[in-house]
Amino acid sequence: MRVLHGSVAGWAGAALVALGLFVGCGDDSDGQQGSGQETTGSGGDASGTGGGGTGATSGTGGATSGSGATTGTGATTGTGATTGTGATTSTSATSGTGAGGGEPSTGFSVRGRFLHDRCGEKVLLRGVNEMVVWLASGKDGLPEFAEIAKTGANAVRIVWLATESAAGLDQAITNALAQKLIPIVELHDATGKWDLLPTLVDYWTKADVVAVIKKHEQNLLVNIGNEVGDQVDDAAWEAGYKQAITRMREAGITVPLVIDASKWGQNIDQLQAVGPALVAHDPNILLSVHMWWTDGSGATITRELEESVALDLPLMVGEFAQHAVYECGKHPFDYKTLLAKSVEHEVGWLAWSWGAVKNSDCQNDGPFDMTTDGTFAGLTGWGREVAVTDPNSIQNTSVRPHSIETGSCR
Repeated sequence: MRVLHGSVAGWAGAALVALGLFVGCGDDSDGQQGSGQETTGSGGDASGTGGGGTGATSGTGGATSGSGATTGTGATTGTGATTGTGATTSTSATSGTGAGGGEPSTGFSVRGRFLHDRCGEKVLLRGVNEMVVWLASGKDGLPEFAEIAKTGANAVRIVWLATESAAGLDQAITNALAQKLIPIVELHDATGKWDLLPTLVDYWTKADVVAVIKKHEQNLLVNIGNEVGDQVDDAAWEAGYKQAITRMREAGITVPLVIDASKWGQNIDQLQAVGPALVAHDPNILLSVHMWWTDGSGATITRELEESVALDLPLMVGEFAQHAVYECGKHPFDYKTLLAKSVEHEVGWLAWSWGAVKNSDCQNDGPFDMTTDGTFAGLTGWGREVAVTDPNSIQNTSVRPHSIETGSCR
């Protein structure tokens, strides 16, 4: 697999794609290992954001199967689970007895702009990304989940592929939960490729995959696809994701669905413009921006968060690092402002990336890897600050919900 993790914006990205030089946070099917996301130019959105992205080399190692789903109480009947069409109205644990009033639901649910667990506890995501599907040690997340858990993180975003088995998915989710981490599984196959969105939904709605999701639905979030699409107009993006949500709800998937912005995850303007329509279609969603912006100033970060909060958007930051991918060190990202403002505005975030699988990009100009070797002891530089030492780091602000810590409500 050629693994490409990142963001391509404007004509530069289009030109590279035309040349077959796929870039960004994704994967294509040419069967090559290595490579990553260098790239892209200007042409960002109205907030002045540009191209960028993060990359990875791929690894080997087979997935293992296994059971061991967590169990617990708190499921309710009635409107807490999807009923009827399960699509145009978010009956999936976001209204009625399944979500409101602090009563238990069948799993996590989004209320307004906040995520809650099945017991009604508000959850602010504080965690990291890891390219689990390419781990040299195997696709089960071990021992990496245990190392990530040492930071106090409450979540891990698991990079996955639609070519992988449901049994392997089950094992990775089970192992994350065993470390008290909320698993957020995403498919990487359609990164930057808008036309492939339906193929991701094909995977999620396979009977054996749905069975795994339902097995873990009390404690799971599903990120439909990583950075799907480059330049996608608002109408197409809205229609495409409405259809994806509808198909997944009709398949019986009730968990919160995480939806990445287009422009390789960066287009927060589109989330702000079209996000409210998606929330009206199904309130049980989170909108995820990947901040690979060439303008990563504190002023831009602050403005975009404040605009999103004013719109009451269920926003999370799905990826960020210490700078953009495009020209790397020339475009620093003020992650300390993001950490501080995320506390102020109660916005969840996940840093990219842990580093057991090495990022290919910016290796000579500020690697994105938070660790030198995928261990807690190996945290260095910006990764150590984000995970441990900053006043607003994972260790200083992460709270694991009681239901994840104990398997039950209080």
